[in-house]
Amino acid sequence: MTIDDMHGAISERRLRAGWTPVRIGRRLDLRSETASTNTDALAAAGNPDADGLAVLAEYQTQGRGRLGRSWLSPRGAGVLCSVLIIEPEARLDERLAELAGRLTLVAGVAVCEAVRQATDVAPAIKWPNDLRAGGLKLGGVLIESRALPDGSRAWAIGVGINCLQHKGHFPPELQDIAGSLEMLGAHAVDRAEVARCLLARMDAWLAGAAWLDDASVRDAWLSHAEPVGRRVVARCEGRQVEGTAMTIDPFGGLILQGDDGRQHWLDPMRTTLL
Repeated sequence: MTIDDMHGAISERRLRAGWTPVRIGRRLDLRSETASTNTDALAAAGNPDADGLAVLAEYQTQGRGRLGRSWLSPRGAGVLCSVLIIEPEARLDERLAELAGRLTLVAGVAVCEAVRQATDVAPAIKWPNDLRAGGLKLGGVLIESRALPDGSRAWAIGVGINCLQHKGHFPPELQDIAGSLEMLGAHAVDRAEVARCLLARMDAWLAGAAWLDDASVRDAWLSHAEPVGRRVVARCEGRQVEGTAMTIDPFGGLILQGDDGRQHWLDPMRTTLL
């Protein structure tokens, strides 16, 4: 079902205003409700011209986050978006985990750029994939993929951004750690503008070769990352480590000076910060 084009709604007209997609957003799939936009994007991967498809929904019944968590958002309160890219077999010389990590970095940068462009909120990236401002989580990125019969691979880049929620919209266990652009900003939030800026920034990164340049991606990510030196509680593969973040290499992981006197290297694909 197509989302109605009314004030504040996310419509094709609003998403295309003022720019011309090169890769991301050339095709749009707007839904009032779905199980998961990532699932929808990957399901469309076998269709002709699937590369660059953007799926957006007003509500998800089975939204997912990292490490098997659920992503909850009231109907019409956030930007729930997945973009699909198809990468040829030649690109797969790079390990899948490394390519997934690279896309996570690029998506995080694009989200920060989009939110800063569309609102008066200046978020930062909490390693490895959370969007935060004012000490509250505003969003996150989830990368999923599947192999295609021709040897290429489809990648769904899922983004969730809390826009209009108030504290009571979050479950009790999240009310002290989750927030929204509406809660943190001084001005009204236009979800459609946030979504439009997101697609435009994703397109700017993924339409050319910028996302394949390690130095450019690293510099951009670090410019939006929360600074080192913070107190960190991390869980990695069933163990919990506490200490101070010493160095963050967005490609290589987090170096933590533990309270136990040892330095710990934390894998971004297996670690969550508490």
